Amino acid sequence: MIKRFFMLVLATALLVNTAALAQALKSGRGEAIKVIAHRGHWNVNGKWSGNTATPQNSLASYKAADEIGAWGSEFDVNMTADGGLIVCHGPKIASVPDVQKETFAKVRAENLSDGKSVPSLDEYLNLIKKCGIHPVLEVKEDYRDKDGYLPAFEKIAASLKKHGMKMENMTIISFSLDVCKAAAKKYPKTMVQYLSGNKSPKELRDMGIMGLDYHYSVFDKHPEWVSQAHELGMEVNVWTVDKKSDIKRMAALGVDQITTNYPVMAQQIINGTLPKKVLIIGAHPDDPETGCGGTMILMKKAGWDVKCVYLTRGEAGIAGKSHEESARIRVEEVKNACAVTGADHIFLSQIDGQTEITKERYDEMLKLIQSEEPDVVFTHWPIDGHRDHRICSVLVYDTWRRTGRAFDLYYFEVMTGTQTQNFHPTDYVDITSVLEEKHKACWAHVSQDMPPLFEGWHTPMEMFRGIENRCKAAEAFVRQENGNRIFEGPDSK
Repeated sequence: MIKRFFMLVLATALLVNTAALAQALKSGRGEAIKVIAHRGHWNVNGKWSGNTATPQNSLASYKAADEIGAWGSEFDVNMTADGGLIVCHGPKIASVPDVQKETFAKVRAENLSDGKSVPSLDEYLNLIKKCGIHPVLEVKEDYRDKDGYLPAFEKIAASLKKHGMKMENMTIISFSLDVCKAAAKKYPKTMVQYLSGNKSPKELRDMGIMGLDYHYSVFDKHPEWVSQAHELGMEVNVWTVDKKSDIKRMAALGVDQITTNYPVMAQQIINGTLPKKVLIIGAHPDDPETGCGGTMILMKKAGWDVKCVYLTRGEAGIAGKSHEESARIRVEEVKNACAVTGADHIFLSQIDGQTEITKERYDEMLKLIQSEEPDVVFTHWPIDGHRDHRICSVLVYDTWRRTGRAFDLYYFEVMTGTQTQNFHPTDYVDITSVLEEKHKACWAHVSQDMPPLFEGWHTPMEMFRGIENRCKAAEAFVRQENGNRIFEGPDSK
């Protein structure tokens, strides 16, 4: 039977936002898992460079977290040397090396990237009362003085009282066990969570602390602590969870809250609305478009997150041009092609015609794919007349194994007969509806004189695969067996 698995995938991909697939993941207590923006929603561009308009622990980042609909926003409170309370992670902020050793006035005189002063706790509490998001207040390192008091906590408590804060609607967290015990005693209706990760749920409950907020590595080591905490009537938060795989794993454990620098992505994962991600990895500019162009266009139209990865910049691909000039031209052609397909793009650092397999190259591919966390990857079939194609395929296959087969892997064909060899498809995609767009993306690689190349090789290949798949034109793929097949269609079971 001809397998039409990918046709089914693409036909149903448009349904990713339906109620059936968008049910929120549940905690072990049967409630929807809540997302907490770590230091506010400062990482708005998703690239860890932050945003000058919403720096960490700023009033703007707290507002931004509220605007995206996060359940909570965490912020850090430090006490200055003269007893002032400011909101920043510390110990360093701007030109101040340690906020706890400097005066309140000196710290407040520093500006964040948005041009605003380092916020005081008073300013933050005024903002909190105007927002609907749940505040998660972290008391930074505190200590007991000679009289047994916790100076920072006591001052914070006084400020909370002055502002008339509704303590049942706030969470207090700290790495200090003394602070957590004091907070739990003073505010019996407030959720208090301990951060250090070195106490079992029962030990915390016996101290009157009803929440634990541990790094995800602690729950990887002690997954049973999640269910134990719930059996004891406690809440479980986890920090700071930024990778898709880690968010999914913690959600599967049934935690109540997830603290993350990527709150939008975390909400999409929990709500079941995160777009599937696909990487198309080719040796040269034009390889992804010629071997997989129609499929990537269909995936993009269906709401997928699509990115092309080019092993080289095509440095040796234009006769009579230097490597530098060829690379410049072909990079521009990639941009033009991606403008048609809608895909993003990235280049690795290998050289056209001089690609290599070394430990460093294996690690480079591993780092890339791990950072992208794709659901599906397409790359060259390994039996190919072009050495760069073979090397690209082997590097991707190695990463597939090293990541524990974490993504679905498919191989595409290019110029079958002269380059791709011994290719027996397992899956087909009907690209008839986007054939013109695919060709337009391929024609963007002007330096490669694509039309004659297609007439001699790719058009017959598209038509033949179409005949096999009972349609006008198709792209064909070989699925790497023994993977964790992400998608299931009736013909693939």
